[in-house]
Amino acid sequence: MRSTIIAAAAFAVGALATPTLLTKRGCNDTCMTFDQATTVANNFKSLISAYSNASAEEYLTVDFNDYSDSVTTLIDSGCTGPQPLGAVTFDSRESFEAGQGNQPNIPFEILNMWYACTGPVVIRWRSAQTPNIVTGNIVMETERDTTGSEPWLIKTVYSEFNSGDWLVNLGVFVPNCTASGNAASGPVGKKVKRSLPVRMM
Repeated sequence: MRSTIIAAAAFAVGALATPTLLTKRGCNDTCMTFDQATTVANNFKSLISAYSNASAEEYLTVDFNDYSDSVTTLIDSGCTGPQPLGAVTFDSRESFEAGQGNQPNIPFEILNMWYACTGPVVIRWRSAQTPNIVTGNIVMETERDTTGSEPWLIKTVYSEFNSGDWLVNLGVFVPNCTASGNAASGPVGKKVKRSLPVRMM
């Protein structure tokens, strides 16, 4: 079922670094190639793991937008503001530079990559933080460029990840769990045990 969905969406599947190698799909002259998609993925990785304004200006469009409730949750430290959920997190390349430029470099490993003819480039990633690793997914809409060194620029990002673990790693949240894995504090202070339904309709 999963392979059928991917095929129907016309995604070409590739792999970066250590993940298992998958078959590349050929493209015509107007399409993004596997190598170009890999470059787009690695370009965004560098904006997280080795940020510089020069790289942001080389890899992102001027009207770049970044949508991420996960990032907004970090900005708000898990509270209801000041930045609203559901809204654009960074509404330009300049605002992304202002936000990301103030952050320390973050370990960032690309686990999987998928791409289509003119984008998007999609990656699944992992950050080896402590005490908890963080895993997420990023969808990058791209735009062809003929004026600079990069043939494809990142125009829009949709990114979500485990912001709960990230807040734990930052010391903002302190877990309160039992050894059995049940939450020690749930609705009205009761322990909560999760289970799958016996039958799914």
